[in-house]
Amino acid sequence: MEECNQAGPNDTINMPYVPLETSLREELDSLPALSSSCCIYRVPDDIRRLEEKAYTPQVISIGPLHHGKEGLEAMEEQKKRYLRDFIRRTKVSLKDYIKKIRDQEARLRSCYAEPIKFSSDEFVKIILVDAAFTIEFLLRFYLKECGHDGDRLLNKPWMFRYVQPDMWMLENQLPFFILEDLY
Repeated sequence: MEECNQAGPNDTINMPYVPLETSLREELDSLPALSSSCCIYRVPDDIRRLEEKAYTPQVISIGPLHHGKEGLEAMEEQKKRYLRDFIRRTKVSLKDYIKKIRDQEARLRSCYAEPIKFSSDEFVKIILVDAAFTIEFLLRFYLKECGHDGDRLLNKPWMFRYVQPDMWMLENQLPFFILEDLY
C-alpha cells in the first residue's frame, strides 16, 4: 500500500483537493446555528402541488415569506392604513415600535425555517406593518367599540371572507411573541 505524501499548504499540484477543502470548510464554519425557536415553515413542495391554493395566500401576505408576491400588492396600502390607525389608537410613536421590532430582529428571523433575504430595514418594516395590521384587524372584528367606519375589509363581508383564510395559512404567519409585545 502506497503511503500518502505529506505536502506543504502551497502544494496544490500534488493535492488538488486543498482549495475545495478550504472553501467548503469556510462554508461549514459560517453556517448559522439552528434555533430552537423556529416555528414557521414552508409547506413541502410535494404537499403544495396537491392543491397550490390551499397553501398560498390569495389576497394578503402576512410576514416575510410571501411579501411582495404578485397578486398580493393591493392589500399593502390597506395594511399601512391599519398601522396608522394602530399608532393613533395606542398613542405610541412609530419610532418606538420600530425600535421594539429592531431589538427583536434576530429572534424574529430565527423563527423562520429558512433565511429571510430582506435587509434589516425592510424586514422590520414588514413585521411592523403586518403585526399592526393583524392586531388592528382582530380588535376591529371582535370589539365593536373599536369601530370600523370606512373599513374596506370589515364593511365588505365578501372581502373578509377572502382575507381571513389567508391569515390562517401556515406560511403566512408572524411569531406570536411580537404580537404580544406590540399589543
